[in-house]
Amino acid sequence: MSGRRPRHFAESELSPNRRRNRWLAGAATAAVHVLAIGALLWPHARPARPKPSLPPIEVSLVKSPRPKPLPPLEPMKFEAQLAPSRIPPPVFKLASPLTRDTSDLLSQSQLAGAAIAGEGGGGGCDIARAVQQALRHDPMVRTAVEQANRAGKAIMVWNGDWVRTGDQDGKGLAAVREAIMWEVAFAPQSCRNTRMHGLVLLSLADGATRFAVGGGEWRWSDLLGVRAR
Repeated sequence: MSGRRPRHFAESELSPNRRRNRWLAGAATAAVHVLAIGALLWPHARPARPKPSLPPIEVSLVKSPRPKPLPPLEPMKFEAQLAPSRIPPPVFKLASPLTRDTSDLLSQSQLAGAAIAGEGGGGGCDIARAVQQALRHDPMVRTAVEQANRAGKAIMVWNGDWVRTGDQDGKGLAAVREAIMWEVAFAPQSCRNTRMHGLVLLSLADGATRFAVGGGEWRWSDLLGVRAR
């Protein structure tokens, strides 16, 4: 190796052009960094919206009239006029007792001259006696009489048509009507067609409760709704 030392160029040894260029490059680099940082930190303002233009408002001042003062109130006068009221006393009417229908009951005068079952009425057939025995042996007949409050009375059962007994729904006492019609229906036809006159009384075992059938001229078949020719 040669004994020469490497040559180091000092800043002062650079040419003036090179020193100026180097300084300008450093300044430009610093300016770019400053602009970049400023752009990031600078607040972004939103664009202002245009305000809508409102039409002008016309205002007119009107002088309102003052309200008239109210007239002074006059003191009210109260006059006590308390007339004694005369209320008539309440009238209580006693309800009349319910009238019971007794049109089916017969009096002693109406029973005068009536034939009694078992006396041989109706010729040799004597259907009246057979019907009377059927009524006496039927417990439903006695119950129907007691419920209708007809025990110990003379009851008109049939006088050309079945008679309604008291407040019963159907005509005639149902148990009495059925017992009579049943016995008559099974009687011989010649006996059913025998002519009868006036009333015939059919009594229960107590002798006081009686059923009356007939009136005028009739036949036992009439009780069945069959008219014999």
